Amino acid sequence: MHNSKRLWSIFGPVILAFVLVLVLFSLPIKKNHSLQTEKQAAVSLSPVIFKNQSLKKQALNDKQAHFVPFFGSSELRRMDRYHPSVMAARYHNYTPFLFGSRGTQSLPQFFNINSMENQMTDQKAVYIISPQWFTKQGVQAPAFKYYNGSYANLTWLQHANPRSPYDRYVAKRLIALIGDDGTVGAGARKIAAGQPLNSWDRFVINSRVNILAHEDSIFSELQINQNYEKHILPNINRLPKKYNYNQLYNQAERVGKRDSSNNEFSIRNAFYNKRVKPDLNKLAGSQRKFNYMASPEYGDLQVVLNEFKNTNSNVLFVIPPVNAKWEKYTGLDMNMYYRSVEKIKFQLREQGFTHVLDLSHDGSKPAFMEDTIHIGWAGWVKFDRATNQFISTKQPQPNYRMNDEFLTKRWANLNPTTHNLQEFKNQELR
Repeated sequence: MHNSKRLWSIFGPVILAFVLVLVLFSLPIKKNHSLQTEKQAAVSLSPVIFKNQSLKKQALNDKQAHFVPFFGSSELRRMDRYHPSVMAARYHNYTPFLFGSRGTQSLPQFFNINSMENQMTDQKAVYIISPQWFTKQGVQAPAFKYYNGSYANLTWLQHANPRSPYDRYVAKRLIALIGDDGTVGAGARKIAAGQPLNSWDRFVINSRVNILAHEDSIFSELQINQNYEKHILPNINRLPKKYNYNQLYNQAERVGKRDSSNNEFSIRNAFYNKRVKPDLNKLAGSQRKFNYMASPEYGDLQVVLNEFKNTNSNVLFVIPPVNAKWEKYTGLDMNMYYRSVEKIKFQLREQGFTHVLDLSHDGSKPAFMEDTIHIGWAGWVKFDRATNQFISTKQPQPNYRMNDEFLTKRWANLNPTTHNLQEFKNQELR
């Protein structure tokens, strides 16, 4: 008896804690987030918000605030007074919900979009595609793991179809980036091989999703930073009260020239001093061998497009430019760059994605770029006019016609000359 009491004193608290955790994560939890929290999350650009589901789902369901998803990468962090979130707060009847940071390329965005399919159905969105994503390797494993997690992977596995070439492609990419261990890896292996998940697989996956959903709801408001208070609110009153495109564009040019006055590349002064000037000599000619024309990113983009087709999302795609002065200094082959842009646009338009804002030739315009590769000042003003027109006016229903050939290595590695694109169209896209 004495031994039983002693064992209970040692293990009893552990057992009770375990039981309490099970009870906590088994109870239905519905947490309502305030509109203020939604607005803070919409510009947080935190990896926690990117992975979160309950908060972003509630925000996109909030008809009063009218949140519109803006998918992209590091350009969304350039929050000057002309940033789309500031412009929308001042002039428009919607609020951009920003999904993006450095490394959030197409595959992380696929899992993000997949986790909120119901909220995306029949809705509008903006998707920024940077040609710089389309490197030989594509998205890097550390970046993918940083922005993606078990919750998103398991949510996808719940509905993954082994007969779908898109799901088999995603499964293979998932294994390549995170390995084939654990519940996710084991499930991905089966999907990649064209095999269905059995009842035990589904029980384990559903159980884990249930636990993660509770965890997500409980901790969803943690690590929302102060971007809204620091960068959005203070900048709203720095804009004219009445919207006038020409006035805003001219003002943005003046501000941009003033704020990039200490260097020959028209780069924001602070960025130039901290990130460029110390290594300026080393960076001369450093981009001569860059190539964006062959990359697994083209296949990753294809699964995103298929997800938009599945949700019947009406999407404006934006292709940003690069800083022309900087690319001349670093030796980037601009013919290669423009051919990669044509390859991206070909993949979009051949499948019915006709809303494309191509800014790739604007990189030499005054105050259009904030730094070496990111839009700023006047660039944001032009970006905002196009996105607002797309979002605020009725658009025709999309008519998407997906073609699995865009998942192939032949397409990923195709040199996009005019002849090759036409030949690919004649041979593969009949």
